[in-house]
Amino acid sequence: MGERTLKRQWRLIFSEPGPGAWNMALDEALAETVRAGGSPFLRFYSWEPWTLSLGRFQNPVDGLSEEARLVPRVRRPTGGGGIWHADELTYSLACSQDDLDVKGVKPSFEKLCGFLLETWSRLGWKASFAKDVVPDGTELGVYTPACFAGHEEYDIMVGGKKLGGNAQRRDRGTIFQHGSLPLSLGWDVLNRLFLPGFQPDPEKTTDLRSCGWEGSGDELSVRLAGSFRDRMEIEWTQTDVSAEERERAQTLVRERFGDWSWTETGGGSLRGS
Repeated sequence: MGERTLKRQWRLIFSEPGPGAWNMALDEALAETVRAGGSPFLRFYSWEPWTLSLGRFQNPVDGLSEEARLVPRVRRPTGGGGIWHADELTYSLACSQDDLDVKGVKPSFEKLCGFLLETWSRLGWKASFAKDVVPDGTELGVYTPACFAGHEEYDIMVGGKKLGGNAQRRDRGTIFQHGSLPLSLGWDVLNRLFLPGFQPDPEKTTDLRSCGWEGSGDELSVRLAGSFRDRMEIEWTQTDVSAEERERAQTLVRERFGDWSWTETGGGSLRGS
């Protein structure tokens, strides 16, 4: 029998609520640490003020109302459609492909989203990947300007409805993943930010409160962290962001995520532009 490969220790980071530009810049700074050979990480945070995030290649004129231009907004380093980050818990993680026991994009996505199924199952909810429960003939993976309005193969379904959303980016052998977990969805706000035909459907989309979660976001993050550790069979150390990572994030706020032109144009690589 061959020797089992020793897994690297992960970093677990619980962050204070922050503005959109800071949240995205800090995620990118942490991902850069991993790309440079540093430890993989799992981070939990929330948004203050509430913010509309655009997917990395999302064209801001598609599916969004004029009101969506007036709220705080930022562009994510991951793909997909727009998300209104309000009463929610967000996670981010980054690792190398070698940190996983699987190869390929889809198996990696399934591996890294498994802790969500684990958590919801421990709460007694019937949770499945979309690919396993959507009706035959349903098209998965179609881009929508509102993240919660579409379905990807590894979206999490609870009670037949989509709960949250997840997106990945791959760069130089590193996997970076975002996840949005709404405690409650403000349907009136969503209907104002997204144009008719692009709005999430309450018959197909749900939130944690509707599923039965009564705790806080902080309590949920601890549960999710435990499920991630068990599902991934890893060890980790709870850490703070380093001074170097914080300094790099401040630079990224100035040069990218806090820059209006970056938010609006994404550097010129938008859909349909």
